[in-house]
Amino acid sequence: MLCGMGILSRYFSDPDLSEIKLAVKEAEQKTSGEIVPYFAESSHHYNEWNWFFAFIGGGFGGVSLLACDYFHLTGWDFGSLDAVVFIWIGAIVGFILSYFFASLRLFIVPPAFKRLFVNLKAKEAFIEEEVFRTKNRTGILLYISFRERVVRVLPDSGIAKVVPRSEWEEAVRLIVQGMKTHKRKEGIVSSILFCGNLLVKYGLSIEKDDKNEISDEIRDGGTQL
Repeated sequence: MLCGMGILSRYFSDPDLSEIKLAVKEAEQKTSGEIVPYFAESSHHYNEWNWFFAFIGGGFGGVSLLACDYFHLTGWDFGSLDAVVFIWIGAIVGFILSYFFASLRLFIVPPAFKRLFVNLKAKEAFIEEEVFRTKNRTGILLYISFRERVVRVLPDSGIAKVVPRSEWEEAVRLIVQGMKTHKRKEGIVSSILFCGNLLVKYGLSIEKDDKNEISDEIRDGGTQL
């Protein structure tokens, strides 16, 4: 999806989007590479973790009942039906908190699961945006998963065979640093320009008959939590 839609409008102003597009254009003026920035709010909804919170809430409800009974915090004479009610109330509260507070839900997701979903979505985006459809396979996807604070750089075969993977670490660092310091646009622009210079460094300079094979806009990856 192209700019100006959905999730992008929540995180970037129109001038921000224009500046990112101009950065892509500037970077591609000196290289045969095609840089495709792609921004997703998250790579997965993680809704399955709502049930984990329901389980925790139910346990907390049961423990609360036992504590009230053990320490005689109320004058009630608790029975088995009360236990069921407390557990169900706790489970419902846990589910609701997780459902409406995405940050809470995301906090408990193990990093390995986050990386798995980011990697899957990045590969999916690479195919959906047809980053592979350049003449010399010189496309490169900058995949940004905002809520996970994870960035993936996926170069096509024409780039991957000449640029070592370690060289992309700085491109990733620039975007992540921008997200951490609330300078998302600046981080993305810096990373795009860095990628352009890196491609030139490894001999992927612009050719005489070079054409802009993929549009320059940042893509809207959606997936709202």
